[in-house]
Amino acid sequence: MVKRKILHIIALSLGLTLFTACGGGGSNSTTDTTTPITHNGTTYGTVTSPFTGKVWLDRNLGAARVCESFDDVACYGDYYQWGRNFDGHQDSMSGITIVQITSINGGRESSISDFIIKSEDWVSIGNSTGSLRAQNWQKIDGSSVCPVSFRVPTLAEFQAELLGTGANIQNKNDAFSVFLKLPTSGIRKFSSGALVDGGGQGHVWASSPNGSRSGNVFFDSNNAVLLSELRSQGLSVRCIKN
Repeated sequence: MVKRKILHIIALSLGLTLFTACGGGGSNSTTDTTTPITHNGTTYGTVTSPFTGKVWLDRNLGAARVCESFDDVACYGDYYQWGRNFDGHQDSMSGITIVQITSINGGRESSISDFIIKSEDWVSIGNSTGSLRAQNWQKIDGSSVCPVSFRVPTLAEFQAELLGTGANIQNKNDAFSVFLKLPTSGIRKFSSGALVDGGGQGHVWASSPNGSRSGNVFFDSNNAVLLSELRSQGLSVRCIKN
């Protein structure tokens, strides 16, 4: 009886040692203990990719908290038109207008803070290739949408983290389970300004233009792929450290 009790204690000790060594099964728990980052009124933490070692913000731009589920409304964040700056339009409750901005000017035009609808692009002239707006979203000086030292990721960076040799996500459950904890925040439609597909689909902009459209990562119940969207659509943004 004494021998059995000793063996049982040894087994428990080994089990606890293995559990601790393996991190308790939390292989995707990569939250960093760094100084919080405040940008445009929202405070963020960071997470480090277990696949590439890259550092990312721990939530979408404008999100109140890190996601607790894929359909956690409090972590959806803001909805940006591609290449456009933090000017009020990104708020999910912002007004709408059919008036396009007349110049890109780095994505800013202080007189218009509404979400622009009814047009496939939010600007009326100039830079149809999107190169200037791509440069705007690649800025790391804090003057664009991301905090200092951060920028909007490219499609190639999303590919490396989420698809193929990265996490190889297949659907919205995988997108939430991976270290970025991406939510199904849906999309703000260019046709009406309405928010649709929240809880069902996730869309996150990349800084990569693609013809008259721009790249994003998309996921729902059955898919996780890289796609292109019209630049006047309102999508989530997640920033990566340069």
